[in-house]
Amino acid sequence: MLLAGGLGVSLLAAGVVAQWRPWEDADGLPGAPEPTDDPVEVVYCAGWERSGPVSPISEEVARAQDAAGGQYAVGLLVGGTARAVVEVCWQAHHAEVWFLDDSGRRYRGVAYRRWPDERLRLFEVRGWSSGSLPAEPAVRARVRRDASGSIENVSLDEELRGGGKLHTSPGWERWPGSKVLEEEVALPPWNGWTALAGLTGPVTVRAGSGEVPAAFPWQPPFPLRPRHVTELTTEGTRFRLDSGAVETVRRTPAGSIRLPSGTLLVGEPSWFDASSPPLAATVPPGEYAVDVFGLSGDFPETTACRVTVSDAPVTSWELGLREGDRELELGAGEFFGNPVDAATLALVDRTGATAFSEEDVEKAMSTEDTHVTVRGEKTDLVVVPGWSDGAFPVWLGRAADGSLCQYVLDFQVPGLSPA
Repeated sequence: MLLAGGLGVSLLAAGVVAQWRPWEDADGLPGAPEPTDDPVEVVYCAGWERSGPVSPISEEVARAQDAAGGQYAVGLLVGGTARAVVEVCWQAHHAEVWFLDDSGRRYRGVAYRRWPDERLRLFEVRGWSSGSLPAEPAVRARVRRDASGSIENVSLDEELRGGGKLHTSPGWERWPGSKVLEEEVALPPWNGWTALAGLTGPVTVRAGSGEVPAAFPWQPPFPLRPRHVTELTTEGTRFRLDSGAVETVRRTPAGSIRLPSGTLLVGEPSWFDASSPPLAATVPPGEYAVDVFGLSGDFPETTACRVTVSDAPVTSWELGLREGDRELELGAGEFFGNPVDAATLALVDRTGATAFSEEDVEKAMSTEDTHVTVRGEKTDLVVVPGWSDGAFPVWLGRAADGSLCQYVLDFQVPGLSPA
């Protein structure tokens, strides 16, 4: 469960909005600029605001940032007027072309993701009727793909002229329009962003600083990042909430879980079946300790559950992906969650997905304890009641040598994120 460029790009951005929004005549959302071969001035910088570039940098610094995966921006001016801005950060697999109106306001963003085959594939198109960033876009088209990069489906959200919003899932091949829409392009060279914005004229580059900017005015769209995971699974840690209340982490040992295949499946136990995708990160077959964590006071609910693989100290945390998940599909703050519809999470080896009877599962889910462990012939089902339905992330704790030493199920208790 998923929670929380070029001439072709310009045509796509214009085509999506023009063909699909019912309020087109009322609001007159401007289309992407027509391609031009007029001279182009390129400004490398930390970012772009309506007043112009922020912290201009030299061509050499931009090249180094590109090679290192760091972020930078490229302003593209024609006749002294900014026509487009490109924001790039390969650490987030991200490149986005923003088109500007005559007042320098951004009215359309066309975001691509860089795939391992060195092609940019369309990720999202957003359009604003008044250039009023950061307000919600009037139209948002999102493309989802399979492992090969081919389009699986497209979702479209748009404002209606009389108020309200419409969500549809049109098939890509059924989108109207007289022109063939490019949904992927070859990765341009680091200094080839002009062509991606439909600007093919001679290029001059404005001089800039030889230092990497100390700050950037925009954030790359990274997926949900871990926060306080180590502290949340350390008994005695204290959290001060926005209300001023102080909560203390308590640990409840929950025995152990046998993982004969070394592959962990997480989710609601009543939904497990032979096709349920387990976590892609595996461990050596064995038996591993399980602990449940909660907070005192106003938060008696479970806040996390940990499977300890080794005693090595955790030096980094990362989002646990299930088999078939691709981080390329995640937008800012999104994550692949493990689905729950009865406020209860469970852990089991993938070989035990169908090994437990419906009666045993229902009995375990009716518990008021912090956890219940159902012992099977070869593996165990550990059931942990939570506080809400939805989907919850699993964090992978890695040691300094990169080995996996902890799984942590995060119950995403409200109030803890800013605590």
